[in-house]
Amino acid sequence: MDAHKMNVEVPPQCDVQVTDTQIKPTGGRPTVAVTDKGHTYFADLNTGQIIHATRKLPRFRVERRVNAYVGLDTKFPAQARDGEELTEALAPFDTWIDNKYFSSTKAIELLGSGASANAVCTLAHLGQNLSGRNYWFGRIEDLANALGTPLRSVERALMDLESMNVVKRKTQGRQWPTRITVHPWYAWRGDLQGRDIAYTDWLEIRPADFGG
Repeated sequence: MDAHKMNVEVPPQCDVQVTDTQIKPTGGRPTVAVTDKGHTYFADLNTGQIIHATRKLPRFRVERRVNAYVGLDTKFPAQARDGEELTEALAPFDTWIDNKYFSSTKAIELLGSGASANAVCTLAHLGQNLSGRNYWFGRIEDLANALGTPLRSVERALMDLESMNVVKRKTQGRQWPTRITVHPWYAWRGDLQGRDIAYTDWLEIRPADFGG
């Protein structure tokens, strides 16, 4: 466990012990217990955020303040037309905007479902280069150049991924780059709490579907 990822200052010479036992609190978030000077801290394995401690911790403070109203001063994240607009929409409230999550294991498992190796490589590049949340912006020609693959092969790979409901592609005319949305099961960038909403949006589940 990297102590610098935790939302608490740890003196350089303190005796920090990380237990081997991982626990799963009520929220279902995998954690690791860290003991220091008689106090125990439970940190999220994915983000390093302390979610519980046996001593009172100072409130987490964001070093920079962004004065912007999302939806008024910026686009809503789902309406962003490029990476810059998406960053402006996420910056006011997402303190984990630079955290990237990509599961190569889940991507490779697509091979067993009939995906081509080229499709898996394309998904890996998209997932590791998201602008934010599960959105990738760019020209398909640039994607082909980055992969070192002919444009026709990349187009075929994207069609395969779309048919498997792994990505969704939206063209935005000549002025704006293509937006590719990756299934949040495979990749995400930013606060993981937003990923739960993305799952719902991806499956197009609404309260009425549950009789609400």
